[in-house]
Amino acid sequence: MSKFGACLPLLLLIACGGSSHPPESAKSADSADTPTEEADDAKPADGADADTDKPADDAESADSKPADKKPADKPESGGPKATRSAQDILTAPDVVFLFSFNDSDVKQTADSKCSATSGNDAKKMNQCMAKARKGFDVDGYQFKQKGNKWYWLTLRTKGKVLSTMHKFEIEFGPEKEGSVTFKAKGKDSGIGRSNTPASVTFEVPNDYQIVMNDPKLGKLVYEAKIGILTQ
Repeated sequence: MSKFGACLPLLLLIACGGSSHPPESAKSADSADTPTEEADDAKPADGADADTDKPADDAESADSKPADKKPADKPESGGPKATRSAQDILTAPDVVFLFSFNDSDVKQTADSKCSATSGNDAKKMNQCMAKARKGFDVDGYQFKQKGNKWYWLTLRTKGKVLSTMHKFEIEFGPEKEGSVTFKAKGKDSGIGRSNTPASVTFEVPNDYQIVMNDPKLGKLVYEAKIGILTQ
């Protein structure tokens, strides 16, 4: 297998009570002037439903609600759901999907390795993590249409400028909920020139992220960015 063939999948896929009672010291000055016996007489008997106890009753009522109840408009994970089809999100105009190191499994892997080699040296830790991040030679992906053809672009960034390292014509597979699969065909017309990869699948969990599950590196996350980069 070529070096690009081994790295491409990773780079490629390089888008959820009531108020408490006031403390005794906060009683009004009038209560301080009231004889102790009268103050004791004024206290409601245990279990009485005095008006001053209503906030506490409300708090007790709120606490009695099931703790695992979730809002109806959120998924089980608590994150947002996709509001469009996976292919529509992937092919939205002027969108670039940039690699999110912090949201990907490789970040946790690098963190463990760097912690072991850096000890308590913060500078060494930062340098190690920066090196791990730079180990990916693909910064993002973009999907463009020209005529009736779709193209998949593998991108590198320098400042706010994009360079197209790899460019393949692609053919989308059948529409699926939550994921997009396509096949690349023809030769690489980017500046990197590599072998044509096999079919590729991106998961699309929401409107702003796409995810590639690499067999070795785990989950690789890319976030949608609009209008911040030029080619």
